[in-house]
Amino acid sequence: MRVILPEIKELLTTRKKRTIRKVVSYFEPADIAETWSEFTHDERIKLFNILDAKFAADIFEFLREDQMIELITDLPTAKMIKVLNEMSPDDRTDLFAALPTEEVEKIIPLLDTEEQKRARELLAYKDNTAGGLMTIDYITVPDSANIAHALRELRVHGKDIDFIQNIYVVDNVHRLQGIIPLKDLLTATPRTRVQKIMDSHFPNVGLDMDQEDVARIFAKYDVPSLPVLDKIGRIKGVITVDDVIDVIKEETSEDIYHFGATEVTDQYLSASPLNIAQKRVIWLIILALAGFISGSVLEHYSYLLSSIVTLSFFIPILMNTSGSAGTQAATVVVRGLATGEIRLRDIWRVVRKEFFIGILMGITAGTITALRALILQSDAGLGLTVAIAMIIAIVIATSIGGILPIVFKKLGVDPALMSGPLIATILDTTTLLIYFNITILLLYRFR
Repeated sequence: MRVILPEIKELLTTRKKRTIRKVVSYFEPADIAETWSEFTHDERIKLFNILDAKFAADIFEFLREDQMIELITDLPTAKMIKVLNEMSPDDRTDLFAALPTEEVEKIIPLLDTEEQKRARELLAYKDNTAGGLMTIDYITVPDSANIAHALRELRVHGKDIDFIQNIYVVDNVHRLQGIIPLKDLLTATPRTRVQKIMDSHFPNVGLDMDQEDVARIFAKYDVPSLPVLDKIGRIKGVITVDDVIDVIKEETSEDIYHFGATEVTDQYLSASPLNIAQKRVIWLIILALAGFISGSVLEHYSYLLSSIVTLSFFIPILMNTSGSAGTQAATVVVRGLATGEIRLRDIWRVVRKEFFIGILMGITAGTITALRALILQSDAGLGLTVAIAMIIAIVIATSIGGILPIVFKKLGVDPALMSGPLIATILDTTTLLIYFNITILLLYRFR
């Protein structure tokens, strides 16, 4: 697409609409969307006005949220409505969720009657749930039907659905009875009853299930789509794997931002430095305030540092090592909570495991640090003090790093908020207290 971008731009200055449509049609909508930022604002509007509504809608669904909103705002109303009518119901719902409510209420009445109904139905479900994620484009057949009837339904309705993997068999009150994969449908004889070939044991999700849990169900059963059922088993929609990929990207990005002690930034390159700084500075202030506590500990025990100057040589080593050990433990546990490997009831198993991991790591790091004190400072007492402080600090660090994400999860808070910088700052203070108190017990009173 980028190779002929200059030619497309040049064509946009002419009135050769048919040529433009033909040239652009050779490319995938996703590839066109990828180069969207390289068009000027006027070129984007002109191109969208030239393209037919279906192809324009296909491109539109691949654009970033800010690019969609720009087009919604600047396109002629008639063209905008045509594009929105052609969009997948679930993608259109995601767009509406990003727009102000009053603007959405102005747009919906302009849609086709059927699309109005679909839009309002999907907007009724909460964001980040299966209901908010699903599409209502799917094909059902009654459980009394035969294969010939199912094939007719597929021919009539299939052309309007982007993703068809299964046909859904329902009873007279729309409760889902079974699923027929397309392969089975196409290879069965026309007179066969759908009940004979349908799979009546199928994974499904509820309307209110969180999107992270939905993603885990997809991963567990390795399926391309899942039906969404209400409380009495009626099918309300279908979630397809492309939407789950978007969820995984969204949730992973959110966890990475939180674990890096920053707020979510939708688009890094297009966001202003002021906007990004505002989101980051909150965490910096929190960490700075937490750092004051470490400074107070150093001030309180300054008499130790003035009496035994060599103590200060090991403060950075102890703080960095314990902070890293705690962050390692927290990272593993946050990941385990996200994938479902670790559950809330596993808290004591995690604590025990991280306790023993901490002992093994502490003994290793403590021995190395003691040898450093013995060789360079020629001080066996200092070496013993630092080694014991290192072991205790790392054991506490891994235990805290393992337990806090689970506690956050139990309290209904995103465990990723137990970020690397935050847990390292907490452990800085803890490590200093351990180090100075071990020094008082083993070294100071004998000097």
